[in-house]
Amino acid sequence: MVGNNVNVFDMEKEQLKQVLKNIAKQNNMTASDLATQAGVAPSTITGFLNDVPGRGHYGLSARTQGKISEAFPEFKEQIDAPTVISGEYDLPIIGMWDADYRVNGLELGMPSSFRTDLSHNISSYSSIIRSPHFFTFIENADFNSGNLDFIKEVRYYIFKNTYAENLIPLVGKQVYAKTTTGNFIGYLSKQKEVYQLHDFFGKVIEKAEHVLKATKIEWTRQV
Repeated sequence: MVGNNVNVFDMEKEQLKQVLKNIAKQNNMTASDLATQAGVAPSTITGFLNDVPGRGHYGLSARTQGKISEAFPEFKEQIDAPTVISGEYDLPIIGMWDADYRVNGLELGMPSSFRTDLSHNISSYSSIIRSPHFFTFIENADFNSGNLDFIKEVRYYIFKNTYAENLIPLVGKQVYAKTTTGNFIGYLSKQKEVYQLHDFFGKVIEKAEHVLKATKIEWTRQV
């Protein structure tokens, strides 16, 4: 259960840091060695671990986590990180989300599917895409410092077409959720007996009232 003074985003970052430190120790490596073996810039990992402005505050992109998972399979097992995929099959796009994290219908002219190598039971999955308007929000936001390039990547968020009403196993996960005020993407938390959604910066998504059911974001696909 998430306490009142702890947000899901910070919890996920701290878990990620600990897993990286454990893997480096188990392999008798420095953080820089780990990054090099994974094909990641050492400054990306060391900056994240040491909370260097521009790197430590916003976590690691799904692409970086995917590279680490390929080099160190135990990373994927411990962190439950999204996997970046690419492809050969048509996967439906059912909506897009904007700066308020609400998922709306696609705009006129936007594609309704994309190519992916998600080969197992393709009919069981769908995706949503981040709206291009979100980028304007990021450009205009005052975040003091930080390289937000990973946030500004065009990315699909892929999930199973089955929604759980028992939300306990999804606490702390990135989810696509159906609420009484619409559909949203975010991180699920539980405050006492109330389920809430948090944005990528740890703030509660106020417009997402009363989560009814949700499905975990299983993969992301960068384009």
